[in-house]
This record gives sequence, structure tokens and C-alpha cells, in this order.
Amino acid sequence: MGSRGTALVTGASRGIGLAIAERLVADGWSLAMTARSSERLEAAAAGLRAAGGEVITVPADLRDPTAASTLATAAAALGPIDLVVNNAGTAPSAKLARTTDDMLAEVLDLHVAAPFRLLREVLPGMVERGGGCAIQLASTAGLRGFPFVSAYVAAKHGMVGLTRALAVELGSTPVRVYAVCPGFVETDITREAAAAAADRSKRGIDEMLAGFGAMNACGRLIQPREVADAVAHLAAGAGEIASGSLYVLDEMPPVVQES
Repeated sequence: MGSRGTALVTGASRGIGLAIAERLVADGWSLAMTARSSERLEAAAAGLRAAGGEVITVPADLRDPTAASTLATAAAALGPIDLVVNNAGTAPSAKLARTTDDMLAEVLDLHVAAPFRLLREVLPGMVERGGGCAIQLASTAGLRGFPFVSAYVAAKHGMVGLTRALAVELGSTPVRVYAVCPGFVETDITREAAAAAADRSKRGIDEMLAGFGAMNACGRLIQPREVADAVAHLAAGAGEIASGSLYVLDEMPPVVQES
């Protein structure tokens, strides 16, 4: 087992999730990683193992209500789960009138229902063992509104609410719960959103990406490694940051909002 313990990261095959996986392995965590694409997941894991990481992969569709139990059982093969990072997500972009029930269901499933089920599986064990950490990858969209992503904004607000509720519920225990809230991050999902926005506005994708970066307080797109650094900082036991806090990466240095 890694010296830090066992971590479980969802949506870990690319983007922010992969950056988090790379950082946790570098920090000495044993890692269980999951994503929908088994091929992409195995490719990511191969790189982590080549770097000396103890890594297992568990392909899963987190929209399946049984996935949480499967993931928790598989990850426990590495040892008791000390860290959960709920990162998997999607960001459909459409006007409210064009946001379908399927789009709404997927975004709520991935950002709210799946983290809820996974935390329901693993948090009791953390409480029983006397410690652990759960981190939700939320967004500044969980703090304020943005146009053409109403389903995503609603889901990210739900993720922030879940974090705050669990921090209160677990307040008498040593288990820590946080939400990391980056602004626009340079990922495939952001590029897909930029492409959709560019199609609506008849502007170029690069122009839209620059506009997204300008909406961050720091004036640029956040890099995945910066999000990974935030997760690693919280996971390492940032004792000065109260459980239930939101670690906001809209500006640099980050801002901590306590509940």
C-alpha cells in the first residue's frame, strides 16, 4: 500500500481526473481509478504504473445505481479507503428550452446521485476507523449562474450542498469533507462547451476559450494540475481548512469559503 493510504478517484482517465490521479500517485497514495471507457482507463493506468504507482482500474458507468458498491468493494482490495475524489462529470451546453430530459438526468446523475451513492458506501467506514477525506470536484458554477448551462449549474449547486450537509452531519467525527470549485479549466469538456458556444455565436473555438478564461478572476483558464494541487493539499490533511469548506480556484491564490 502507498504510504498515504488508498484513494478512489472517479472520472480518472483524462483531464482533471487524470491530473489528480497523477498527483496522488506521486504523493504515495495507492489508487483505484474509474471511468466509463475501459480502454482509456487502462492507458492512463499504464502510465501511472510505469511511474511506480500501485493502481487498479474499475471501469464503471456511475449512472448505474449498483456502481458505487462495485467501486467501493474493488478499491478496498488495496486497503481501507481513506480518500474519495468525486470528479466524474459532464457539462452539456444548451438553452433551457433545448435541454432535454436525458441531458438533465445525466448531469444530475453524475454530479449529484453518483457522489451521493459513493459517499454512502465509503463514509461509514471512515467514521468507524476514525478518519478520512471526501472531496467533490464542484465548480464556480456551484456558486453562481452561467448562461446556457442551467442543468450543469443546478447539478454543481447540488454537489456543493451535499458537501456542506455532510460536513455538518459528520461534524463530531474526524472525517473531512470539501468541495474544490475551479473556474473554467483547460480540458476536453471545456473545449466541447466552447465548440457548442462557438456554433451558436458563429465565433471561433479559440475565441470562445479565451472568453471563458477571461471570466475567471485570474483572467485565464485554470490548468488541471492546479486543481490536482488543491486536491492533494486538502487530502494531505490541511488542518487549517475546516471541513465543509469550499476551495475556490477562480483566482490565484485560491480562496477558502468556510460553511
